Amino acid sequence: MNRQKWLKLALISLVIAVIVLALDYVLFHYVTDTGFTSVKQEEAGKPFVTDLVGTFGVLFVFLSAVSLVMGLMFAPKE
Repeated sequence: MNRQKWLKLALISLVIAVIVLALDYVLFHYVTDTGFTSVKQEEAGKPFVTDLVGTFGVLFVFLSAVSLVMGLMFAPKE
């Protein structure tokens, strides 16, 4: 892969990570056992679900960082 493809992958995965982590914030604060609520909760209503979604978002952050390093260090300049 050339450098542009690695950097494009890094940018796309970073955007996906931001979206997933924003969704995780909403799930953490506005989802209870009975469903969605408009009142912000201080404690997670569904902690296991929010943990899984947060882990998924962090994996995309890691993918973004690794693909950025791959693009900058190992891909040839063209």
